[in-house]
Amino acid sequence: MSWLSKLSGRGKSTVASASNAKERPADPPTIRIDSHEYVPEEFVLGSFRIRPYDGDLIAKQQFDFRILFRLGEESSDFACRGVVVKMDEQVGLVARFHQPPPAHTRKLIEYLKLWKGL
Repeated sequence: MSWLSKLSGRGKSTVASASNAKERPADPPTIRIDSHEYVPEEFVLGSFRIRPYDGDLIAKQQFDFRILFRLGEESSDFACRGVVVKMDEQVGLVARFHQPPPAHTRKLIEYLKLWKGL
């Protein structure tokens, strides 16, 4: 490969273009708690807020839930374990969660990067 083609960008890998080919999600991942699906108002790796929340969780309670999202043509749905940080009418449900296994974490990070436009 000549130095001119290196400078012009020819011959670069298509990894970056493959991630750009995936469409940008409009919403954060969906949270399923007790067969009810919620779109969180706030979502970052490790915590989320759902408002309004009409379930029966209470503060400091541990609970199981599922994270669902679609990345390109691939659907992801995996289980997580969380703990309620705060729960009331005004704030809604604020929870922290343990990171899922590494393969799911990588997919979730990729989804969050696309969602936030990074």
